[in-house]
Amino acid sequence: MKKLEMTISPVEPGNFTGAKKEFGRDRDADTIFSLKRGTLRNLHAQGKIRGVLLRVCGQKSGVRLWDMASIRDFIQSEMEADMKEAQ
Repeated sequence: MKKLEMTISPVEPGNFTGAKKEFGRDRDADTIFSLKRGTLRNLHAQGKIRGVLLRVCGQKSGVRLWDMASIRDFIQSEMEADMKEAQ
């Protein structure tokens, strides 16, 4: 029997250890930014951060995903405003 030869390497999972998340759930935002669910929802209601509720049409529950870049931008803008006040 002839030995099977592969012309490409097998698929392996990627290493995303240092990668920044694009979207995250409540617990991800809490872990990364120390912002609790209530704070996230208040900021979202005020239009200061972006998020989306993903759910199947007709279902009452789903999953809320937060735009991590918008949270990062919000925190950065708050820091810059605080620095301007201090001067």
